[in-house]
Amino acid sequence: MNRAVLLTGHFPGQKRRPSFLWISDELQKLGWHVTFGTVGYSWLSRVFGDKRLAVLETPPRPGTHRLSERLTALFGYSPIHPLRTTLDPLLNPAHCLFPAYWASRLKAPLARADLVLIESGAPVMLTPLARRLAPQARLIYRVNDDIRLLNPPGLLIRAEQRYACLFDRISTPSPRLAQRFPHPKVTLDPMGIPREALARPQPDPYEPRAQFEAVCAGTTQLDIPALLRIAQSRPNWRLHVLGRLKSTPPRLPNLFFHGEQSFDTTLAHIAHADIGLAPYVDRPGIEYQTTNSNRILLYRHFGLPILGPDRLCHPSLPAIIGYGQPGALDRCERRERRPEALPDWSELARRLAQNGETVPPELRLTSPATVT
Repeated sequence: MNRAVLLTGHFPGQKRRPSFLWISDELQKLGWHVTFGTVGYSWLSRVFGDKRLAVLETPPRPGTHRLSERLTALFGYSPIHPLRTTLDPLLNPAHCLFPAYWASRLKAPLARADLVLIESGAPVMLTPLARRLAPQARLIYRVNDDIRLLNPPGLLIRAEQRYACLFDRISTPSPRLAQRFPHPKVTLDPMGIPREALARPQPDPYEPRAQFEAVCAGTTQLDIPALLRIAQSRPNWRLHVLGRLKSTPPRLPNLFFHGEQSFDTTLAHIAHADIGLAPYVDRPGIEYQTTNSNRILLYRHFGLPILGPDRLCHPSLPAIIGYGQPGALDRCERRERRPEALPDWSELARRLAQNGETVPPELRLTSPATVT
């Protein structure tokens, strides 16, 4: 049996379904055993009430737990984890405790691994450890986010560039992110959608319906003021936001915050919506979300008009309508559904498992449509 170790900040049983959970599922279907390592948490996470922990149905259990024949979960609270504070320079020496904590806990699964996937974020700090403990494994960095936009400590940004040379491959859906890394080790590997789950009928969660139901299926880099402007401009719309928030949301009669929801509940809200909302904070670099955002992919699958910042717009993605475009809200109301055919998550899992040939990003068109 082939063995994979996935290092991420997510939990295998959480409600929200990010890409590493789908990759884990698909690798198991291919016959792999997966060790799902959840890293990037410390005792500081508990002391300061980390929102990622608050939305879990039950507190995570430190240790190694066999969840099924092909899935093992690994979690722990390290003494410290990469976090941004005003004391960054003073904390830099202490960050060596993070990989030191994980060395003994990851030693056994890494020693048997054929494949190690490290997700962008805190897990990148474990790259030298993974390379040392798993010299036999293919080591792949999966760049799902531009970590520079996630308010990380400077140490993490520097580590990402410093450790790039240790990977056998750097995989990302985004041509923009690919260009940040040395091209001999970069592949453009599209995100996926769960076709089997999408084929199941979903109950309409909006009954009785408003004239227009708009869904924001996620709160990553959420622009709350943009949501308020939309809600105030369109009282005949109801706006539904699904996902955890860092603070108490504002109150408007047509703006609803539902908190973290299961994937099936989220899917039902998207399937029966009239408009998909992608109100990412409008700043340089956010363009990568056109290829990396799970919510945008699901909106496209169902053919929804997608409303977001102008930076997301591209001629190859006519479904995305920018706030600043003339008649943007009217266009959302008038646009008919135009479902798109997108790859399944199984295709990404196979590409990662096979470690296919590298394609330099400059040899690919930079249009987002070329990677979906």
